[in-house]
Amino acid sequence: MASTIYRLITIVSLLSLLHCAYSAAQHRFYLRLTEQPFINLPSDVVAQTVISLIALIYGTSFLANPFLFIKKDQHHDRSCDEALNCPSFITFDNRAKAMSPEFAMLRTLKQQQRQRQNSSRGTHSGRVSEVIQTEEDSADDSQE
Repeated sequence: MASTIYRLITIVSLLSLLHCAYSAAQHRFYLRLTEQPFINLPSDVVAQTVISLIALIYGTSFLANPFLFIKKDQHHDRSCDEALNCPSFITFDNRAKAMSPEFAMLRTLKQQQRQRQNSSRGTHSGRVSEVIQTEEDSADDSQE
């Protein structure tokens, strides 16, 4: 029984809001025909709009399903840091490593290792790899 009353209130207030919109449009059309400036809506349209909106909110709030209780977390004894810890998102491969001096040293070591591998395969002559190594050694000495 109560549900039908709230449905009726909701339907009537929704229809009343549609009537308010139509009345406002009709008032604007009348002002354009009579070439009068638009200042504000008539007070009866504004009052009907406010009352209809309040009735619509009231009716729909009782039509909605009842609120459910929030279930308690199983791990309520954990701290926030422990609960929000997601190690799968932690990555150490970022741009900050390019700023560290250890990374520059590792980069030069990897380059030297690649050059040794290339020279052992015969892609470079021994003389070219010696020149590259001496240039890198001089660059390392100038950085220190």
